[in-house]
Amino acid sequence: MAREKYELPPRPSGEVWESTPPEVRDAYEGLEKLVGKLLGAVSELRGSLEQLQREKKRQATPFRRKKRVQNRKKPGRKGGHSQERRTEPERVDDELDASTPTQCPCCGGSEIQERGCYEQIQEDLVTKPVTRRFTIHHGVCQDCGHEVEGRHPFQTSTARGAAAQHIGPWALAVAAKLHYGQGVPFDKVREHLADMGLKVSTSTLVRAMERVALRGAASFQTLLADVLSQQVLHIDETGWSVDGTPCWLWVISGADATIYFVRETRGSCEVEDFLKDFAGVLVTDGAKAYDKLGKTLTRALCLLHLRRNVRALEANQTGGAVCVPRALDRWLTRAIDLVSRRATLEPDAFALESSELQRSFDDVFARCQPTNEANASMIERIVKWQDAILRCLRDDRVPATNNHAERQVRPAVVLRKRGGCNRSQRGAQTFEILTSLLVSARQRGVDFIDWFVQLMRQPDPRAAAPLR
Repeated sequence: MAREKYELPPRPSGEVWESTPPEVRDAYEGLEKLVGKLLGAVSELRGSLEQLQREKKRQATPFRRKKRVQNRKKPGRKGGHSQERRTEPERVDDELDASTPTQCPCCGGSEIQERGCYEQIQEDLVTKPVTRRFTIHHGVCQDCGHEVEGRHPFQTSTARGAAAQHIGPWALAVAAKLHYGQGVPFDKVREHLADMGLKVSTSTLVRAMERVALRGAASFQTLLADVLSQQVLHIDETGWSVDGTPCWLWVISGADATIYFVRETRGSCEVEDFLKDFAGVLVTDGAKAYDKLGKTLTRALCLLHLRRNVRALEANQTGGAVCVPRALDRWLTRAIDLVSRRATLEPDAFALESSELQRSFDDVFARCQPTNEANASMIERIVKWQDAILRCLRDDRVPATNNHAERQVRPAVVLRKRGGCNRSQRGAQTFEILTSLLVSARQRGVDFIDWFVQLMRQPDPRAAAPLR
């Protein structure tokens, strides 16, 4: 369908126009200019709308790069490095021999003269289900009458009767890692376990994860204390749902500990009580939900998010109004680059460049009084949060961006896209506990499966298992 064109109507004929009062003609000319600007804005908006509609219909790579990277780096390592290959394993489990064939595959001759041999090393993974039967002996103390029973180190439960048959800790650990770490739906997890020789229903896995989360509750409480003891915390949020009800997933992450919260709103009140005793630096993006937290906590603002907002402002400005966002863009780019090079610079060199950047911020932006309304609003905001913006230049512990929190959100986003969110509040609590423990174990270099097995096999199901 052809796009409908909008044009200004022609002016009245010469005699009519000449007889029109001057004030009416001035008003008419002003309206002509205004309508011309509005028609130009309508044309731009229609073009943007059509582009968005085309992108919506495009199914492949919706988040692809819009511009190709020019002069991209050559794949592989840089030249000059010594060659490397896979390290030979320390132990060989099977010694296999491939003898010389008795018949030539080319001519069919039977006279084969052996000239030597060579070796190959093959590393493979063989899965085999293991079924254990525990015979648990119990008795009664003759002194006090207390009932006692034995416990094997591999035992994970004291259940009897119909509940005496259950899934082992290693299989549950693999299921938890696939679902909460890789975003694999429970039904697909069931298929993976069946391929390895263990048949289990999807509902069994869901209920098992809920029971495991109860065991991990004490470890989760310990993790909460570890998060609050961090020097720098990153915080972010993303959309979530529980039983079809829209809500928000919060992630709060430090250097070696991360926790996830599923909450109803995006307001700062959802995490304010938890962070009230935090004494470090909180790195956030520019969402206004964090402004209230910034009044009681030491806040650092993500310069990458701020630069993104500045560039969006610049794209909407015209004429001389682009000068303010353009200058902000240059300053933010310099600050981000400087902080990224902090580890390679001498302390005196970094301090010198940092002081220059802070001085230029005070000289240019703190005293700037733009007449453009959008520019004035941006300048007012950055001056208000000046300390949070300059925090990364003044504190060696603080990065310039909130990329750490963005990376920690990704596992949850993968789960949301591939397997949905949570169908119940209990499922949301299970997600909070197990995902927090799994991601924190990865940060600390702890084998999650080994830790999970240790958690399941400890005699007291309410005790915390150290995440180390």
